[in-house]
Amino acid sequence: MKKALIIGTYINPPYHPFQQVDRELTEILSPSFTLTVTDNLACLLSMEDAEYDLAVSYLDRFDDALPEGTADAVDAFVRHGGGLLCLHNGISLQTAPQLYALIGGKFIGHPPQEELSFLPDEKGFLKDLPGFVLSEEPYQFQMFGNEVTPLLSYTYRGESYPGGWCRSEGNGRIVFLTPGHSVQAFRASPYREMIRQCAEWAARGNDRLPETNQRRKTTC
Repeated sequence: MKKALIIGTYINPPYHPFQQVDRELTEILSPSFTLTVTDNLACLLSMEDAEYDLAVSYLDRFDDALPEGTADAVDAFVRHGGGLLCLHNGISLQTAPQLYALIGGKFIGHPPQEELSFLPDEKGFLKDLPGFVLSEEPYQFQMFGNEVTPLLSYTYRGESYPGGWCRSEGNGRIVFLTPGHSVQAFRASPYREMIRQCAEWAARGNDRLPETNQRRKTTC
């Protein structure tokens, strides 16, 4: 079974607490992954040594720099074959500019939260999933060229905006999905399935690990 690290912010998150979201992500991913669920940023430094296949970021650190060496470790993890899935505020890894290009788009802000309609891209690997409506923050981005493959869009005030994409870097894969402002998003069946498929896609091809059914505890 593949191994995944799920990381978020439990203590004094500015906007998006990890509590409850951690439980939903555990339910979504545990059938396919052995999970470590944590808020310990040091775990990002040792992902390669711990032989994770996937890192899932729900970090809420838009105003805080990453500890020294963390951006290099995340970048190396992906380039050497790891998968990275950033959900909503998980894109705040980009406080390190080195990670702008790795993820493929830079968060630049959002208008107030409102009901948004999300639609999978007809050419992406999520094309067979249904669209859905969620009360969300309409995240907006500076995109970097044509290096991303659209997966999801949302409609805001009559215009379409990127709501999710994927890309490859080195031997690894990256996915970003916009929904996830509150725990309610992670309880919506269509979005749960979307997260599951994105996690599987991002972690594909990393077969370094033996089969195991043992769940890891919330330590590195």
